[in-house]
Order: sequence, then C-alpha cells, then structure tokens
Amino acid sequence: MTGARFVAETLKGYGLTHVFYVPSIARRILAELEVVGIERIVTHGEKAAVYMADGYARASNGPAICMAQSVGAANLAAGLQDPFLGLSPVIAITGHRPLSHQYRNSYQEIDHFKPFSSTTKYSVAVDTVEQLPHLLRQAFREATTGAPGPVHMDFQGIQGEVIENGEADLEVIIEEDFMKRSTLRPEPVPTRSGAQCRSWPRRAGRSS
Repeated sequence: MTGARFVAETLKGYGLTHVFYVPSIARRILAELEVVGIERIVTHGEKAAVYMADGYARASNGPAICMAQSVGAANLAAGLQDPFLGLSPVIAITGHRPLSHQYRNSYQEIDHFKPFSSTTKYSVAVDTVEQLPHLLRQAFREATTGAPGPVHMDFQGIQGEVIENGEADLEVIIEEDFMKRSTLRPEPVPTRSGAQCRSWPRRAGRSS
C-alpha cells in the first residue's frame, strides 16, 4: 500500500469528513482522499486552514486535519495558537526538505520543531513510510487524550512526497477510543462526607 492510500483510509476510518489545506501539499494523499469520500477544502492561507480545522474539531468534538507544504510550515505553526489554548485536537501535517537537503540553506527551509514546540503537545518527523502506522495512530492518541490539543506531523519531502509515494506492508488499524477528544479522563477524587474547605496557609509574618 502507498503511504497516500494508508493516510486516506486511516482518516476515513477515524470519521473525518473534511481536510483543510494550502497547495501544494500531499497531492497524492489529496487524490486518495477524494476516492474515499473526504472533502478537500482549499484555504486562502495557512492560518485560515488552521482556523477552519479548529472550528471543525470543536463542532465535531473530534480531531481535524490541516496541511501545508514546507514553505508554509511556520505560518501553520503560528495559527495553532488558538486551538492550543482552546484544547482543540487539530492534527497539522507539513512537509520538510529531504534529508539530503538539510543544513544546506535550502530555500525557506528552517527547523520546524522550534516553531511548533510552543503551539503543539506533540511534534514528530516522519522520514519513512514504514513509520506511518505507529506515528499516525499516536497523533490521534495525543490529540484526543489527557488535555486535548494540536499535534504536528512533519512528512519528508517539500510536499510530503517521500512519505505519500512510498510503499510498504501497511495495515490500517482504527482505535475507536481516540475518535473523539477527552475519551480517557481521570476520575475525580471523591470528597469525604462533611469535609470543609480549608483556607490557604498564611505566609510567615503576615498580619491578619
């Protein structure tokens, strides 16, 4: 199976109906999304893609997808501030230059992990198609559990083409517990009957 087909079938399995993106990113994935019936929404800019994905996630109470190529990755990271503060499970997918182009001052190529570090709870590079099954499922887990929030997947290739065009023995596994946010929440601590609220202790030397 190609990486593109795997991504499309996985997103369909998790119940997504729309993705939001700025061209050109993951063209083969986008073609496969059309095949499986997921609507592709082209936005005016990277921040708009994030905002629309944020609205989709809040309305559906589940994960949403936004995508941009390597050149627009930093703009996508900046847009994730609102879903990060709003605990919205947005999964951001970007491309990055092939490994042979790293550290050679390629056009508009920067370290993607620094801009995404402050607006996501999980950010990972996907350099081989064999990594997709584990890392894509992990992205859904991270986005929807604990304190929900945005996550970031950085596909190798300016448009993610190394990952989407690669082929491997890939099995689509859908974990239903992570199709909606906050599925695994800690139990509240039971209060003792008749317990009184205690005030904060006073600082030493503070007058009443």
